[in-house]
Amino acid sequence: MDVPTVTALDCGRLITQERTITAGGSTDEYALPIPAWLIRHPSGSAAVFDAGLHPSLADGSEHLGALARIFTPDLAAGGTVGTRLAEHGIDPAGRFDVIVSHCHFDHVGGLCELENARLVVHVDEWREALAAPGGGFDPSLYDLGHDVLTVDGVHDVFGDGSVTTLPTPGHKCGHQSLRVVTTDGPTILTSDACYFLHTLDDEVLPPFGHDLDQQRRSLALLRAERDRGTRIIPGHDASVIEPLYPI
Repeated sequence: MDVPTVTALDCGRLITQERTITAGGSTDEYALPIPAWLIRHPSGSAAVFDAGLHPSLADGSEHLGALARIFTPDLAAGGTVGTRLAEHGIDPAGRFDVIVSHCHFDHVGGLCELENARLVVHVDEWREALAAPGGGFDPSLYDLGHDVLTVDGVHDVFGDGSVTTLPTPGHKCGHQSLRVVTTDGPTILTSDACYFLHTLDDEVLPPFGHDLDQQRRSLALLRAERDRGTRIIPGHDASVIEPLYPI
């Protein structure tokens, strides 16, 4: 039986100190991969999960505003989601869904290149992102006039159960991950519900978040999925993500 495929799209990196992303971390620098994900359905349809960095960050960090104090972008010109999709035969100006895990700048920056996409966003996330900019929310990155489908709970992207959103709140109030049934079995793209693979077990979270206790409950859900045989792909783990980028 034909099943969906998942392709990792290299949309740059953010360089920051370990303590920015790990409570109790050091001042050592860490390069966070910033992927987007192309989901191809056997029907010929496609969807994208998250959209990576804004193309302006190829020119430097000044476009990050206050966040430039803690993040340095490492982004090649033309290294954003639109170009990456075109490299895989997907017209970035086409009609497809972009499932948004949450509205932080490194997950929605490329939406400007996907002008005809429909955004699939958890209703709580969309409400907060429009009402309370700041703290990583920048409406100029996501409030661009796209069609928006707000969802509450599990959403079946293609209508056959093969690709479904998975509510994983905590990092943000309406954070969602994506579950894809592949030839190797189910895979969950966690986005920021789980930064690193080891986070599933040590539960060491970033020193920020909407509700860290709630995020630990989401980690318990992901851990239970892993223990049942689901492949877990964390949001910013270079050792997991970078080997998945097409050569």
